[in-house]
This record gives sequence, structure tokens and C-alpha cells, in this order.
Amino acid sequence: MAHRWFRRGWRSSVKTWQKWLRRAGRAALILGVLVGLVWVTMLGLMAYWVARPPALGELPAITRLTPESRGDREVLGRSWRETRDGLTVLYLAGTPFEMGYANGVLTQRWIHRQEESVRQLMQRVAPYRWTQFLLKFVVTYKNRNQLPHISPDLQMEMFGIASGCPDRHPEMGPYFNRIVNYHGAQDISYMLMNSPLLRGGCTSFGVWGSRSAGGHLLTGRNFDWEADPVFDEDRVVIFCEPDRGIPFVSLAWAGMAGCVSGMNRAGISVTLNGAPSHLPGSAATPTCLVAREVLQEARSIEEAVEIIRRRQVFVSALFLVGSRTDGRFVVVEKTPERMAVREPATTDETLVCANHYLTTELAADPINLSYRDTDTSVARFDRLTELLREDGGVVNAARTAVILRDRKLPGGAFAGNGHRSSLNPLIATHSVIMDLTDGILWASSPPHQLGRYIAFDVGQPERRMPERILPEDPMLASGEHRRYREALAKLSEGWRALKSGDFERARACAEEAEKSNPGFYQNAWLMAETWWAGGDRARTLEACERALTGRPAMGNERRKIEELAAKAAAAP
Repeated sequence: MAHRWFRRGWRSSVKTWQKWLRRAGRAALILGVLVGLVWVTMLGLMAYWVARPPALGELPAITRLTPESRGDREVLGRSWRETRDGLTVLYLAGTPFEMGYANGVLTQRWIHRQEESVRQLMQRVAPYRWTQFLLKFVVTYKNRNQLPHISPDLQMEMFGIASGCPDRHPEMGPYFNRIVNYHGAQDISYMLMNSPLLRGGCTSFGVWGSRSAGGHLLTGRNFDWEADPVFDEDRVVIFCEPDRGIPFVSLAWAGMAGCVSGMNRAGISVTLNGAPSHLPGSAATPTCLVAREVLQEARSIEEAVEIIRRRQVFVSALFLVGSRTDGRFVVVEKTPERMAVREPATTDETLVCANHYLTTELAADPINLSYRDTDTSVARFDRLTELLREDGGVVNAARTAVILRDRKLPGGAFAGNGHRSSLNPLIATHSVIMDLTDGILWASSPPHQLGRYIAFDVGQPERRMPERILPEDPMLASGEHRRYREALAKLSEGWRALKSGDFERARACAEEAEKSNPGFYQNAWLMAETWWAGGDRARTLEACERALTGRPAMGNERRKIEELAAKAAAAP
């Protein structure tokens, strides 16, 4: 009897499980079909949204040419590439497509290195294939309307780059679309200026009249962009001689049609700084392409301002524009919604630009006020203003190099290397000095702005000027830069050890970092965290006080150290 009851119960259980398995199978099938439909739909939308290259018509003759080696120079048609005093120099001439194609062919090794760094970054941000797919979908969606904001000539030049450089990663999407998107990468980093993910920022200035040697119009800038080291190592001096427009020279990177630092033969200079920005609502013109249009089209400040005004941007930026014809500089403060021009004071012949707004129209913006209070822009602005007043206030190219390499805080205090409140926090991907009067651009050699500044003549791309080279920073020969790099590595190791609970190792790393880079507040901060984790209240408080004496650069860093000090003071 019991046996029959067990068998009936067992059969009932089997039927119940079979019923649930059938239901689960049907649900899984439906879910799989839905996921497949969503995936196919997303693929279709991406294929519809991607930027398509412009119509080319007849294949240009340059596509049938092969690069030729002529001494140390690689030549393709009218364009060429060479290494001069350690820097890569690229000369591009012709139609937009021809210039882009030559750029892609002659610098493909550098382009591939840059894209590989982007690919690795994407894998770190989105380690799984499905997350990478979602990331590509979001980027494609955000940039779906970008192409109409880019001039036909620049579209054609970017198409030339895509045609001249072999595509190593077709799995990342259509090549032309990627190149268009890469021109907005710098703008994306500007969005992070209010985030601890990006620290520091660009600083620039212009001097003229009685404030410069010989009354020359002179400008200098540090381009502080925390990108992969490849962008520091692979900077390129690019001469452009387009068939239409004004020839110019810029310091940029391989495969780039845009500009962040440059000067044209009409005596116009432009440098581009990030500014506090909200998340963009939709795509518009990348700011580096706006600066490129200024260089190729403007002959006066009025024309440069009008070019910037008519272009819609999707993040905020500051354009420091100089003009030999007008004999002065201005700063154009540009947001997606508004624009204002900061003119120099009537009696002043200097203009300083960091990363915050100063015009009446934009200075009171809440995002600007918050940024001023929590970031380093004001400190760098004040320090640069101090330096321009020293030595009687007369500035030449050599003095500009000294200013751009300055590692002190406002008031002249030195608080360790790598301090983000200094003009030179040792993160620059390039630095330039431009004499608009003589038409000379000095491009810094890596690392950062510590290598020699090599002189280039905007009117004579082939001219070499060894007598005008500015020497490297003594920091390199003395070993101070090497010791700073060692200290930075020890700090990173120390924070990892702290996170894993190895307090003794973390403390040892903090001590080694302090020996290599004395006085840097992050050394004391790491030490304070190790003592607090170990339960030593008194030593925690003492280390916090040393860290605060070192003047933490970022508002969030100050707040965290003060909170730790308060906890240590209140502990029994």
C-alpha cells in the first residue's frame, strides 16, 4: 500500500517538474527571442545613426601614390613627415581629402597606438562584450546628429584620414564614424572637470606692448590633459597648407583634423581651455574643430569671435585668441547656450586664462562658482598673475618657458611635485609658446613641458632654427623628475596596500614617497589613513595636520582629510 502511494507521489512530482520545465523552457525561449529582437533593433538603429562619409566622386590621384623615403623624410605627394630635434613634424598640403589621406598614411603607426589606448580604456570601463556593445550604442545615439555641425571640408578631411590609415579594429564600428567621434574625446573630458576623475586643467596667457620684450605679442600655454601617456609621447607638430584658407601650424596628434594650440600666417593664435560644463544634451561641433576653423579662416579678432559665435558646441570651453593685426588678446567664454568675450583692461597688456569664467555674463553661473571653490583654476590663475608681475613684468620666450614650468603655489610656496594647484602639475600632454609678431611657435618636447622647446616658423615649414631652441628643464638632468615618478608609483602601491588591509606596507610606501617627493600632501594623507586604520588616534591627527599644511589641491580632498582629522580628534 505504502509502495503504491510512493509511486503515485513520485509520478505526480515528476509531472509537476516536467510542467514547470516546459514553462521555464517556453519563458526562456520567449526571453531569448525578445533579447534577440532588441539586439537586432539596436544594431539597426546604430547602422542608421552612424556618421556616413561624404560623397567623394572620382578617386583622387593621391590614393594611387606610395610613400617615398627621401633621406629622413617620408613623402606622399606634396605632404611629408620627418623627425626634427626629437619631435614628429607633419606637413600637409592640398585639398581637404588629400591632407587627410596624407595624414592617415604618414602617421598610421601613431594613429594605431592612440586607438589601441582608447580600446584598452574601453575594455577597462566596460570589460564585457555586452557592456561594450551598450557603450557603443549610447555613444552612437548621443552623436547621431553630430555630422551636420561639422563643415563639409572637415568631413572630407576626416574621410581622407579614414581612407589613408588601415582600420585595425573594425569590430569597434565604422572607421569614419569612429574618427568623427574621436574629435569629441577631449570635449568629453571637459565634462569631467567637475569630477574627481579629472584633476588639474589648462592654463594660458598673452602679453604684448610694454609687458613683453620688444613689444611682441607673445602667448604661452600648458595643455593639461590626463590622457594615456601615448598622447604625451606622440605629440605632432602639424603644418597645414590647404588649397582654400590660411596656412597654419599647430601642436596636436596624428590623425587629428582639429586644433587645440596653433597659429596661422595671418598672425592669429588660438589656444583652447576646458571650462565648467554640464552633461551635453545632444551632439554639436567639437571645440577642437571650432579652433581649427578659426586658424584656417580668421585674420582678425572680430572674425575669430564670429566663427566661434556661429558654431554650436556641446560642452563649454575658453578660447584665448591673439591677433597681430589687432595687437592684443581676448578670451572667448563659450557654453552650449551662451557666449561672452573678455577683453583686457584698458591699462593692462596681459591676459590670463585658466578654466573658470570671469565675464559678467557667466561668472555668477552656479556651476562656475562651485568649480572655483572646489578645483585648482583660481590658484593657477593667481600664480600665473604673480609670475607675470615679477622681474619688471617684461616677458620673452625664455621667460615664458620658465613660467609654464613653474611648480610653486600662489605666494611662491613649494608643496611638492605634482601639486595640481601649480601651473606645472606634471600632467601636460603638450605645451607651446607663440610669438605672433615673428610668426614663431615653440613646441615642447616630452615629457610634458620639461623637454626642450623646439622653434618652428609658421611661414617656412622647412626652416630649422637650432639657435632659438629653449633648453630642457633642469628637473630632468637632476633626477628630480625620475624621483617624482618613483614617489607617484609608491603612492599608488600604498593606497592599494591600504585597501587590502596591509597597513604596514602602506605606511612604508608613504614614507618612501615622502623621501622621493618631500612635502607633498598626499604622502601625509596616506600616512594618516594607515594610522587611523591601525587605531593610533594621535599619529592620525598629526599626519592630517601635515597634509592640510601641504594645501590639498581639490575641495573633496580637503574635506576628506578634515573629516578624518575630526574623527581622530573626537576619538577616545
